[in-house]
Amino acid sequence: MMNTLLYLYFKLPHDRSFGIISKITNRLAARILKRILDRKVPNYFLRTLDKFPSGVNQLPRENKLIVSFTSFPGRIADVWIVVECLFRQTYKADKIILWLDQEKFDIDTLPPLLKAQTKRGLEIRLVEDLRSHTKYYYALKEFTNSYVITVDDDCYYPETLIENLMEINKAYPNSIASNRIHKLVFKDNLIVPYQKWSHNYSPKNTVNGDYLLTGVSGVLYAPSIFDAYFFDTSVFMEKCMFADDMWLTINAFRMNIPIASNSTFNKDMIAISKSGAVRLLNYNSRGSGNDVQLRAVLDHFNMGNLENFKKE
Repeated sequence: MMNTLLYLYFKLPHDRSFGIISKITNRLAARILKRILDRKVPNYFLRTLDKFPSGVNQLPRENKLIVSFTSFPGRIADVWIVVECLFRQTYKADKIILWLDQEKFDIDTLPPLLKAQTKRGLEIRLVEDLRSHTKYYYALKEFTNSYVITVDDDCYYPETLIENLMEINKAYPNSIASNRIHKLVFKDNLIVPYQKWSHNYSPKNTVNGDYLLTGVSGVLYAPSIFDAYFFDTSVFMEKCMFADDMWLTINAFRMNIPIASNSTFNKDMIAISKSGAVRLLNYNSRGSGNDVQLRAVLDHFNMGNLENFKKE
């Protein structure tokens, strides 16, 4: 049921297809769908646990696939739902790792449903908190010979989310594959404010040098894709503590790594329960947080206004 409804939602015209009408339609559909999923999906997952005794891949692979994410106390009660979405993918991960702040969590006091999932493939690791950067940092640093996919901790993920990322990677193996992107907008060779970018950009199968990857919908990184400068915690915690997507994207630009996507999942994901209320949205997107942090990273790497990067 969940996957059918999500499939229909993602088949709706994208926000700019018919102007304001399509945007309103998508927002209304998302609200209705959220109410249905919040009411039906948790119970369905609980009723069908026995059909998914293991949520991870059991077959040999040349390069392992790691799914990595993080959470915090305000959302931890619902994280088991995200894990179930990941367990039930058509293309299964070899590891699914949840990284938690060692100062705020204790394994023994985690929600029982979440702890029970460790018997079916979930790994929970306690680490130093790096805010939103925690979801990618430790996995990319440890699993250098593996593909790493990052997701968020508060969305209903369709069963083909990972499969779609693998298809993008197959078409563009030297890129970062992102299910959902925004497109930077330039005026007179200057980047306009974040609010004026082309959000939820809907390309065909395409790769480009002016896409912003958005981690909420799933992003795939090839083995050992970043250099040592990328892992400098002192820099990203000072320059863009709350904007991991900016840090990841600008480092991709810096290293000439293109970002690839398609139009399959280029809409807002549906948030679980009340978890969507606990967000950085007001600071980063609706405020000026993204612009401030973007400028700080560009200045740090002496990258100017990206006027030398490829634009369509």
